[in-house]
Amino acid sequence: MKNLQRLLGLRLLLLISLVSQASAVRKTRLTWVNGIGYNIGHMHRDSPTISKLFGGKAVEFCHNPTFMTSEEDMFGYVGDFAQAGSQKLGRITAEVNELVKHLKTAVAGVGKNGRVLHIAHSQGALVTLLAAKQLTLLEMNQIEILAFGGAAALRKTPETPFARCINYYSVNDPILLLVPSAVQALRSGYIYDDNEFCFLAPRTGDPIADHCLLGPTYAQAMRWEGQRFQSQYQSLAFRSTRTLVLFWMAIFHATWTKALEIRQFLITVVAKALLWMWNWLLRLYQAAISSITYRQEQENEAIKAESSSNIA
Repeated sequence: MKNLQRLLGLRLLLLISLVSQASAVRKTRLTWVNGIGYNIGHMHRDSPTISKLFGGKAVEFCHNPTFMTSEEDMFGYVGDFAQAGSQKLGRITAEVNELVKHLKTAVAGVGKNGRVLHIAHSQGALVTLLAAKQLTLLEMNQIEILAFGGAAALRKTPETPFARCINYYSVNDPILLLVPSAVQALRSGYIYDDNEFCFLAPRTGDPIADHCLLGPTYAQAMRWEGQRFQSQYQSLAFRSTRTLVLFWMAIFHATWTKALEIRQFLITVVAKALLWMWNWLLRLYQAAISSITYRQEQENEAIKAESSSNIA
């Protein structure tokens, strides 16, 4: 009896813990602004991958348009660089204003106690820095900045009191040449006092590949951030439920796929059987028609022969 009471007590404590944890979890949104050379197709292609890294959290991207019309469009690529150059000089472009609206909407959507996690890659970090000038201090206080290979380093200052800023750079990323504060942090020995920079060993050795948001280098850092997001902003109940749902969905998918294969097999077998039966009935019908025709011809010949003998 005492063991049963203890067991019930432990289960009750676990239930209270899960409920209290779920109630303490903040409302969140995950936003993303891209760098140069990204068209809308790229955004839709990569959003599910980012979402998966963050425990299935939906990605609300703000597309920073490209001048490129294809992967080989070098003139468009130069146009993207020219635009980034003007933004580096402080020019507020339409992309900046669009991101301002996007972030304000995201902050309003999570409420005063919520949190917005904002991913900024390459030129997207520069666009974010310019957009911050049009955000209120309270709005910035609800935004965490996750910058990867940023064309500008985002810092937590009295003028930009973001909830958190982290700037990831691959040590061979050519964009470091454009960010003096990041170079200074790198020269300090990989460790910076405010922990706003994190330098990564390149995974491929190719500066272009290591600069890509979902390339091997930055994807690993994003995986870390995704794990942090899940542990801090997703309840244990949610994560456990999601795992179970995904598990049963996988089983259902496998079962359904197998059922479809069996169904297709049965359809094929039945179709072949019906086709064979149809052909057999058709041949039987043709044989019967031929037999009837032959008999009629024989009877006609007999009648003709009898008529001829009578006349004679």
